[in-house]
Amino acid sequence: MSQRRDAALATLRRLGLEAAVVSGGDPPDDRVAPLLDGPDAAALADALGELGGEGAARLLAERAATSGERAVRKALRRALFRLGQRGVAVPIVEPAPQPPPVVGPELEGFVSAFDGRGDRLIWLVRARSAGGVELLAAEVNEPAGLRDVRLVEASRKDLRAARERLQKETGLRLVPADWRVLDALVVEAHERAGAPDRQRDYLRLRPRLVSTPPATPTEPRSAQAHPPTEDERPALLADPAPLLALPELRTWWPRPEAAAPFVEELTAVRDSPIVLGRMQQEERLAAVLARAAAELFPPDAVARRLEGTAYVLAETGRGAAARQALAAAQELRAGTRPADVPLLRALLQQALGTLLASEESRRQEERRGSLVLTPAEAVTDPRSSRPGRTRA
Repeated sequence: MSQRRDAALATLRRLGLEAAVVSGGDPPDDRVAPLLDGPDAAALADALGELGGEGAARLLAERAATSGERAVRKALRRALFRLGQRGVAVPIVEPAPQPPPVVGPELEGFVSAFDGRGDRLIWLVRARSAGGVELLAAEVNEPAGLRDVRLVEASRKDLRAARERLQKETGLRLVPADWRVLDALVVEAHERAGAPDRQRDYLRLRPRLVSTPPATPTEPRSAQAHPPTEDERPALLADPAPLLALPELRTWWPRPEAAAPFVEELTAVRDSPIVLGRMQQEERLAAVLARAAAELFPPDAVARRLEGTAYVLAETGRGAAARQALAAAQELRAGTRPADVPLLRALLQQALGTLLASEESRRQEERRGSLVLTPAEAVTDPRSSRPGRTRA
């Protein structure tokens, strides 16, 4: 009995649900429901069967009536039986209807990490009975939705060559993922994009690959990198340098045109003719950086980009970096300001620092040989002490 309880507590702790159960209640439905659709469904069901109450029994019964995966259904029913043994009232579970079959052979799914614009690639591949494959290639943006989708015929050799070329030319790696998860993400992206034209109409192409209803959209999760616990998070967040060094994040700097207004503000604070104390200047600079981070790194979109990228990192043998990315996503989900997340703060400082240096170089070139000095130059430029110069 103790071993089963300990194992259940360990599972809930890993999934961040221990506190609610230990305090005598059930984890909130909005936290549990998405996990029951993911790779941890069976383990979570077993844990709730051991420690859950009537709320958990109701949610497990609902899932047992609708789940299409046999292994998950068995785990859900096992958990409900265990809850009944413990004296918890368990709703009656009606047999789950059998889902319609997948059209043709089983699909394969592939997904890339997000790039700096929030774009990623999703491939769904189905073998053709006559040889070769049908490839559905979608370009999905977070948060804008589906940008492009195409269905083409290709050979396995063509697919391998395309993946190798993508990695060599752009640094994007396409890694295998559950096609059901990816299908749900493309359906969601289609709906988010609004009324698409034919080049972006996934729902028109989807019946050629699959006839099952789409799952609830959620990011793929890797067994190679479990989400960090709250206690582990600070250490994972402290030093973002290893994560920033990865090719997947080398394009995550904000676009220069989007950052330009904040560069102008920072330059204005630095060059202000009003003499500011060091503390005042730092406060103004910090306020500009906080606004820049909030606008250039929208929390919900960036959290999802980090979660999607973490999957690719984990599936390519970089579990430690994946957990760093997940920790940063958790901070954003918890309401932490983007400027206070070390990874995003470092990205912002690098981007704005580079743009500031470029702007300063341009200004110096324009002003070379000028007789007029700015207030900042009047203080620092040795020419200001020479006769015949005019100060602005």
